[in-house]
Amino acid sequence: MTTRYIIPSLLFACGLALTGPAVAGVAIIGGTVHTVTSDEPLQEAVILVDQGRIQAVGANLEIPSGYERVNASGKMVTPGLIEPYSQLGLMEIAGEDATVDARVSVATTDASVEPYRLGPGFDVQYAINPDSALLPVNRVEGVARAVVAPVPGNDPLAGWGAAIRLGEGEVLTHSRLALFGQIDAGAATLVGGSRSAVIQRLRLALEQARNYRPSRYQPEEGDYRHQDMAALRSFLASGAPLVLTVHRANEILQAVNLARDFGVRVVIHGGAEAWKVADALAQARVPVIVDVLDNLPLSYDQLGARLDNATILFAAGVPVLFTAEETHNARLLRQVAGNAVAEGMPWPAALASVTRRPAEVFGLGEGVGTLAPGAPADLVIWSGDPLELTTWAERVMIDGQWIPMESRQTRLLERYRELDGGEPFGYR
Repeated sequence: MTTRYIIPSLLFACGLALTGPAVAGVAIIGGTVHTVTSDEPLQEAVILVDQGRIQAVGANLEIPSGYERVNASGKMVTPGLIEPYSQLGLMEIAGEDATVDARVSVATTDASVEPYRLGPGFDVQYAINPDSALLPVNRVEGVARAVVAPVPGNDPLAGWGAAIRLGEGEVLTHSRLALFGQIDAGAATLVGGSRSAVIQRLRLALEQARNYRPSRYQPEEGDYRHQDMAALRSFLASGAPLVLTVHRANEILQAVNLARDFGVRVVIHGGAEAWKVADALAQARVPVIVDVLDNLPLSYDQLGARLDNATILFAAGVPVLFTAEETHNARLLRQVAGNAVAEGMPWPAALASVTRRPAEVFGLGEGVGTLAPGAPADLVIWSGDPLELTTWAERVMIDGQWIPMESRQTRLLERYRELDGGEPFGYR
């Protein structure tokens, strides 16, 4: 069994908290810089940041007068991490329904109230909470951006997702980023119990959406309502990807066929058995979002799960993205990447899978996930190799702003560091 390690932020423990907004310009000097535009790092490089963007990266750069100088000698500098599948901003306590806005549930406590049925028309952007306690928890450990996904509630198509930045202030960067759905045993229960019925429903819905006209559409029992059909029609015209949670090799191939037949971009999320059909995925250029630690058959859909899934996919030419699969601990993303390296994936490719690759797949913007000139200034200064357990983020910049290295966990650490005192325990 694989053990997940959660490394707490050590910054406050070491008394190294560094906060405050960026000045007119920042020069980060002397670090080993992984731009993710090349497999080779830049040694003792200089990064110039101005107006929220990377101005220049290289050795022996002239530093403009007035720039804040940050010494990164002996440190590694990378782009900020990007979590490609999460419910950040949509969830606080997973077990408390009042704090979860990621799904439209079929459940109701009042038998006289019909459950609110909404599938592809559901849109998470309106509920994203910029004050979520989970944002600081994850950003102080290097997570700069995230894709926020709905999860299936009462329909195999869960609805529209979004993208957020984990900096302070406005967090939503992209609405209606991708449409999300699911093909597995859980989704099958929503349409009669068969995975085949899920696939047929998806195909029928996309076919109807091609020809959808509000004045002519007469939904029959079990068909999507107008709001859902309008959302599907908008999806087909948008070019946005369809992200399907699917694990079995057969259903993965069905998703690939769906993409081909309807001219849509499909992204596989989960993909426990994706390694079995790696060549087909590579040929179709279908990206796969995987958690390399998901190596146990947690369901009958995942009997073929294995630790080197990502390595096999990468070797075949499949675009691979990593997810921590834990919204509360998206910060484990770099450890997931580290485990992929341990299973044979090249280190630069693993870093790209948590930085540049998610930005490319989801269209987050030119240069996002890299340290290229003109890119948004999302970067992390690490104490060492970021894919190792014993390192930590010393400073984090998002959109050119140094973020406060403080979260609920660091405040609790300071509060209970010393248990001696005259106050009752509950007031310490």
